[in-house]
Amino acid sequence: MVQQNQSTGDSNVENAVAAGGAYEVIRKRLSEQGKTLNQLTRTLNESRLEEFGSSDMSVVSRVRVRTENNSVARDMVQVGDYLLFGYNVFLGLKKETKIEDVFSLFHLKSEGENYDLEPADSGSSFLSQASFVSDFEELYRYYKHTRLVELSVKNGKLLAGFQIGERLEDLRVFRWSVSADGKDVQYIDSRGERDIQLPPAYDFEWISTTREDSVHGRHPHINILDKVFVETVGGDLTIKIENNTEDGLGIYREPVEDETQSLDDADYFYAELGGLILLKIKPYREENWRYLIFNTMTEEVLRIDAIGQSCVQLPEDHGVIFPGGYYLQTGEYKTFEQESVNSESGGLKFKRMIRSPNGEDVLYVFYEPEEGLVGLFAYNLISKELQNPIYCHGYALSEAGKLVVFSAESEPTRIHPMQIWQTPFVSQEFASKAEVSQSFFGRIGNAALVRGVSDLYSVCRLIDNQSVSSKVYEELSKSAAKIFDAHYWVADYHPSDQISEQPSVESILKEITQTSELVIDEFEKVESIRRQSQQSMAEAEAAQDDILLSIRPENWEIAEEYVQALDRLRHQRGHLATIKELRYIDLECIDTLDQQLVESQSQLSEQTVTFLSNEEALTPYLDKIDELNKEVDQAETIASLTPLIETIESTASGLDLLSELMASLKVDDATVRTRIIDSISEVYSKLNQSKATARHKQKSLGSEEAIAQFGAQFKLFSQSITNALGMANTPERCDEQLSRLLVQLEELESQFSEYDQFLSDIMAKREEVYESFESHKQQLLDERQRKAQSVTDAAERILASIERRSLKFTEADELNTYFASDALVLKTREMVERLRELDSVVKADDVESRFKSIKEQALRSLRDKTDIYEEGGKVIKLGPRHKFSVNTQELDLTIVPRNGELNVHLTGTDFFEELTRTELLDLRPYWDMTLESETPSVYRAEYLAILVLNAAEKEEHELSNELLREALLDTDALLKLVRTFAVPRYKEGYQKGIHDHDAVLLLQQLIPAMDSADLLRFDPLCRGLAQVFWANTIHAGRDDAPLLLSIKAKAVTWHERAQSAAHMLAIFNNQRATQLLVEEAAQAIRLFIELHPISVTERDIERAAEYLIAELSRDQVDFISSKYAQSLVDELKRTLDDVSWRKYQSSLEKLKGQVAERWHLSASWLTALAEGKSLDHLVRYIPEAIALVNADGRIERRPTEVDVELTVNGLLGDHPRIENQQLSFALDEFFQRLDDHQQRVVKGYHDYLTLRQSIIDEEREALRLDTFKPKPLSSFVRNRLINESYLPLIGDNLAKQMGTVGENKRTDLMGLLMMISPPGYGKTTLMEYVASRLGLIFMKINCPSLGHDVLSLDPEQAPNATARQELEKLNLGLEMGNNVMLYLDDIQHTHPEFLQKFISLCDGTRRIEGIWKGKTKTYDMRGKKFCVVMAGNPYTESGEAFKVPDMLANRADIYNLGDILGGMDEQFALSYIENSLTSNPVLAPLATREMSDIYKLVKLAQGENIATTDLSHQYSGAEVNEISGVLQKLFTIQEIILKVNQQYIASAAQDDSYRTEPSFKLQGSYRNMNKMAEKVSSVMNEDELMQMISDHYLGESQLLTSGAEENLLKLAELRGNMTDEEQQRWQQIKKDFTRNKAMGGDDTDVGGKVVAQLVDLVDSIKQLGDVADNVTSRDIDSDNRQGDRTTQQLDVINSSLNRIGDVLSAGYDVVQEQKSVESKTLPVPKVEVVNQPVPGLDKVLRVLANTMENSIFPLVRTMDKKIDIDLRTHEKMAEISTQLRQLESELSGGRNGPVSKGPGGKGSKE
Repeated sequence: MVQQNQSTGDSNVENAVAAGGAYEVIRKRLSEQGKTLNQLTRTLNESRLEEFGSSDMSVVSRVRVRTENNSVARDMVQVGDYLLFGYNVFLGLKKETKIEDVFSLFHLKSEGENYDLEPADSGSSFLSQASFVSDFEELYRYYKHTRLVELSVKNGKLLAGFQIGERLEDLRVFRWSVSADGKDVQYIDSRGERDIQLPPAYDFEWISTTREDSVHGRHPHINILDKVFVETVGGDLTIKIENNTEDGLGIYREPVEDETQSLDDADYFYAELGGLILLKIKPYREENWRYLIFNTMTEEVLRIDAIGQSCVQLPEDHGVIFPGGYYLQTGEYKTFEQESVNSESGGLKFKRMIRSPNGEDVLYVFYEPEEGLVGLFAYNLISKELQNPIYCHGYALSEAGKLVVFSAESEPTRIHPMQIWQTPFVSQEFASKAEVSQSFFGRIGNAALVRGVSDLYSVCRLIDNQSVSSKVYEELSKSAAKIFDAHYWVADYHPSDQISEQPSVESILKEITQTSELVIDEFEKVESIRRQSQQSMAEAEAAQDDILLSIRPENWEIAEEYVQALDRLRHQRGHLATIKELRYIDLECIDTLDQQLVESQSQLSEQTVTFLSNEEALTPYLDKIDELNKEVDQAETIASLTPLIETIESTASGLDLLSELMASLKVDDATVRTRIIDSISEVYSKLNQSKATARHKQKSLGSEEAIAQFGAQFKLFSQSITNALGMANTPERCDEQLSRLLVQLEELESQFSEYDQFLSDIMAKREEVYESFESHKQQLLDERQRKAQSVTDAAERILASIERRSLKFTEADELNTYFASDALVLKTREMVERLRELDSVVKADDVESRFKSIKEQALRSLRDKTDIYEEGGKVIKLGPRHKFSVNTQELDLTIVPRNGELNVHLTGTDFFEELTRTELLDLRPYWDMTLESETPSVYRAEYLAILVLNAAEKEEHELSNELLREALLDTDALLKLVRTFAVPRYKEGYQKGIHDHDAVLLLQQLIPAMDSADLLRFDPLCRGLAQVFWANTIHAGRDDAPLLLSIKAKAVTWHERAQSAAHMLAIFNNQRATQLLVEEAAQAIRLFIELHPISVTERDIERAAEYLIAELSRDQVDFISSKYAQSLVDELKRTLDDVSWRKYQSSLEKLKGQVAERWHLSASWLTALAEGKSLDHLVRYIPEAIALVNADGRIERRPTEVDVELTVNGLLGDHPRIENQQLSFALDEFFQRLDDHQQRVVKGYHDYLTLRQSIIDEEREALRLDTFKPKPLSSFVRNRLINESYLPLIGDNLAKQMGTVGENKRTDLMGLLMMISPPGYGKTTLMEYVASRLGLIFMKINCPSLGHDVLSLDPEQAPNATARQELEKLNLGLEMGNNVMLYLDDIQHTHPEFLQKFISLCDGTRRIEGIWKGKTKTYDMRGKKFCVVMAGNPYTESGEAFKVPDMLANRADIYNLGDILGGMDEQFALSYIENSLTSNPVLAPLATREMSDIYKLVKLAQGENIATTDLSHQYSGAEVNEISGVLQKLFTIQEIILKVNQQYIASAAQDDSYRTEPSFKLQGSYRNMNKMAEKVSSVMNEDELMQMISDHYLGESQLLTSGAEENLLKLAELRGNMTDEEQQRWQQIKKDFTRNKAMGGDDTDVGGKVVAQLVDLVDSIKQLGDVADNVTSRDIDSDNRQGDRTTQQLDVINSSLNRIGDVLSAGYDVVQEQKSVESKTLPVPKVEVVNQPVPGLDKVLRVLANTMENSIFPLVRTMDKKIDIDLRTHEKMAEISTQLRQLESELSGGRNGPVSKGPGGKGSKE
């Protein structure tokens, strides 16, 4: 047998675990637990034995039985009261065999401790029955060689077997029936052959393996149950525990006879018995089976061929038993001496098993029929041991458990010695006669106790098992846990003498289970490390095998081979040294490997020296150098030269190694060493020469190649930079690509490091790469941040929309459907994922968290709508009596006109503030505009039509002029185009079906008109201006102004340029050239206007330039003129007579060159004509008519009769310009008006909107509106306490302050709501919730920011910026006036005078003086929806009690949220649980579900029977159990929190004058509850929960300004877990507190301190008096004990006297000091200084002195005989008495002292 590496590996793990420090700690703990369990089990077993008695098996007597003839005893059996003894007699010549020659009957008799076998008369027994006698005689008559072989009682039958032939199978069996009591035995027949057969040798079935179990591979094996793997190939039988066919190693191996057999040649059988797998294997061509046991727990294999004879299972799955031994599941086994077993039990087979009634012992009977040998194996279930077997030839077991055995002699004899044993194997009938106990053990039963004790001892044995195995500890954990399932009574067992501190069996088993789990964890950790070490070890072994196999010096011819081999050996040793440091490596194996290397190295060194000593040893080196020199000379390129240099380098390395080896090689002959070294030096010199030659040639050849190669690679690298930048599309990819390029650059630098001329280029390129990628990376980061911010902003907008919409649902299904399927909700989730993809995890978490909060808030709001809202959410009910209107208008800032001016307004309030900005006033025309598309002069459809025409002109938005003209033929097509165009312009306010319809009607008129009107689409003013400009510019003469001449110089080119630009537009649709030319013309017209001032606008000039260029783009320069202008001129001519016309023309001629004057003159005449002739419809054509008159003859004209006046009918929209669905306009006027609208009005309106929005944003930021919107915490739960207590109280108060809905609304609004409670009770959260549900603005004023220095509401008087900010908020709330809740938080941090400012606001006047924008203002809140709420704590920041000003308290409703209101105990206690739901991850989902579920689950956790089907939500059983477990833990915390809360409130309410202990400042608030609730788990035990509570309050106490110790001690008193030391310390603290309070502190006068000490002294004296009385009335022993107590009290008095002495000394010094002052002041006239002591102090001192002299001194003298009084106490008391007398006299003298008189002779008193 060989144990293989597989088991070695496991043992390495076990050794590693054992070597670990953690294992030692755990093992020590487990050992202690094992000892405790062993002691408890021993106690249990002893108690069991006391109850049921012991069951030892022992020899009680030895007897001899005599037979009549010499015989060989064969068998024995107990039959009732008879003991039937059978034997075979050799009668010799006797012809007849009688019954008495084969059988004898005996009775077992006992006298005291003596036993004897008395012969019984067989004449009246069952042996004398005639039928039996007949059959017996017949048997011996016909079968002369008959012999008795077996006697047995089986299944109520007595069997006697006789061998009648040569074979053992030839049997004749006589049968008797035996009654249950054994007294009636009747012969049956002689045909009992079947009855006497032995049972099967095995009580299990051997299972044969099949082909499916075969696993093929390099080393195939048979897979047995996936647990063990067996094979007999390769010359050995191997057992493995890993399904690994790559190697043949295993945990067990033994040789087989046939090495060539295959896997299928052998026979394999197995049987699984618990944790044991029995193997039955017969290798190929072998006759004997091999039997092995594989233990899955210990992973060990043991060969036990005795199993082949017979094998059965031990009870309770303990293991197996076989002839000659047993094997347990734990791996323990025992075999008996092989000699005795083999000699006597070669063929033992299992015969029967006998259980003792006590359940503790089992007797196994094995039988060998040939010799009649019997093996009796007694197994004890508790000790799990097999007693030494009893080998005999027969046995008889009586009902009383007496066992008679004998061993037959080999020769016939008449004397047969026998042994009588006392055993526990009594019969069931005998055991049933014992009295049944009704004790704890009696009710369980001995058998059940035995099994339990056995299992407990099994756990102890597993703990005592010193083997370090994970399987052992897994089995230990399993066994310890299994005991609870198998033995119900373990949990109830408590030893009667158990010490209270000693753990129970139940608790220690649980501890053992937990500890064993820790060991298993340690195994897993070590196993992972060991595998790595094992792999390294295996690799090293394989490498070493290769090295050692490769060392064949007999075949080596050159020194290099020796050098390389030695070098490999050295490297291998170094590698072994490296892996030796690995944890859990097999150090012994490494040492073995290293020793092999040392031996090989030593041997090889000697061989190397021998080789090198040969003169020709280094000749191959020289030959190689010569060959290399030739190849170097022939090399013409670097590529061919480089390998040669490398060869030279490697050769040099070999020589270096050879030189190093020579230093370590042992060479005894110095001459040989010198010769070897010289030879190596010679080779070195030649090799160096070759190296130098090669280097020089490499340098010469490499220069030109390097330049070309560097250039190519450098160019390629530059291209790689561009590619890398393109691939670097993320910052991470930037770093990757940069790293890759830098590596390439490093390779390039190393490749050309010998060429200095390249280094500067490489360094410059490196800097360039760095800069490029850093810049690119920064761009990508910026882009990513922009994208992330963009997504976040979009998510914020979406979340705001989701929040608004989610609050409008009234049904739960609708709300859940919305959150499950709405597009915005899904988009939010997509945005979260998008943010994560952009690596913006923080923003993603923020969006996700806010979304969750919105959903939870919506669910709560929906619940509120169901519970407390009415009338569709317009009315809210707070309490049973009051209903309030709900404001649904969200607080926002807007700008609205008011009294003709713009005002900033806060929606839902009375806040209006006039805007006086100049830039806003300049935009007044646009204040009333609501849409950019419509004004009083422009209809919305007109604006849409012009936008369509402009887009078609520019060919934008998929429109073009051709497309429009085609659509004119189909009204529906045109409508579709217009409607598509209008859809994205929702801001312009087009109504579908109205304005798109009207726009189509307009386009149907406009487009044909435009085609026919030509350039008449330009208005008359721009046409006239352009014509006048061109006429005066193009015909400018030498005498004209230089400016005009310069304009002309440019203008002469415009015609050709305009034509070119027109061609460009027609071909390429490019207007760039036209636009440039228009700008140039416009600039020229501006200069012209400056020269000749004509009243036109900038836009008129631009349109005139556009018209001029349009005219010049034609082939012939002529200007269009309308019939309206021509008719105006003609009318002027007709109106004027010839004389007047000539005068008019003369005037124009005189003004030649004065363009402006001529313009104005003509305008005056034409205007007068239009007015005189009522030609109003022609007024707008006057500018064109002016051009006709003034430029006539200087420019060519192109008159037209086209009618440009249009009328559109059938319009559907409304507008002031539309009459009877008709709109009339001129084409040019339309374009002019719309152009002015686009260029001026729309731009101005946009400027107004931009300015307006910027003002709104500024005001919003300045006012910080978002902070005024109530936002209840997501953790807020509207619980029963709030519903049934707080909301009704709040409702009562708000009804007084704001009024309710309905006719019962109060008109005398007044009052104030004040809440005083410790922090953390949810005051702010509650009021913020109420404000949110009422729709009020929550104006929270943070009073700690104000502090005690703020006395006014004026922000200018604030001491700091934060206080100023809070005052501004407060005044803003007053300025808002309506729909406001003014909430002052933590008012205990402010000055009472500041709080009194609100008195007038809270009474019937409802007025308050405020400051707004630096001006005082009286705010009248009568009739307004305005309320004031104040909240504070019982203590100020200094720890003093906070006092509310009386005047304010009289006007307020004051409530304490931390106090339990009358009748609300249950609701208040439950509120702690309800408020902590969201803090605990298990309970958090309940917060958004039906509250009824919460209350039912609470009742379920409290033990009530609640059906889970009654819950509205579906919960699994596991969920309900976990929720109940958490709630039960919270109940424990709740109980403590309530106690703390009550104590805090009681302490805060108590006046300092009446305190008997320090004030208690630890809090039992909701905040404390939530902090602890978040840490609660359902698996916590009570100790862990209590420790968590202690840790919490320990941390809380550290935050107190003082008194941490006394607060923690008081907490321990409240919790009821105060130790004796803590109790003693707490009493001392309370006593010191009372004394310090009585003394008044350090600043109290001396008299006060004396009085306080006197009080203590009087108390002590009274105690001493009581002690003295007790002393005199008790005996000596009592006196001694009382004396000790008295001594302690005297020590206390001594300490008090010392303190009194110090005080009196100080008092005496004060008196002396005052006397000194008095003496100094006596000479002063009219002054009398009298020392006035504390009234009555002299009397007190006198009484004290008398008391000490008359009471204390006699008392001490009386007690002096019984106790040893400290002499210093006597002295101190005498000293104090003297001081008291002296002080009394001094005081008396001072009181009656002399009176100084003034000059007048009268005494003065001061």
